[in-house]
Amino acid sequence: MYSLTFNGWKVECHLCSDGYWKHDTVFIYNNKKTISQKEIAVILDYLYDEGFIQDRRTKYEILER
Repeated sequence: MYSLTFNGWKVECHLCSDGYWKHDTVFIYNNKKTISQKEIAVILDYLYDEGFIQDRRTKYEILER
């Protein structure tokens, strides 16, 4: 698991031990009222570009704080 803050959003990457990207999940903690699809895409792009996730299509969940 990786935990980081990106653009004010707390993000956790839970990676499955089998190495298959479809089993991974990204949790984004919504500490504001709303998060747009564009902001979600920027977060996933960053995680992919920095090697935290293997695919930009990794499933994600928005969690309320």
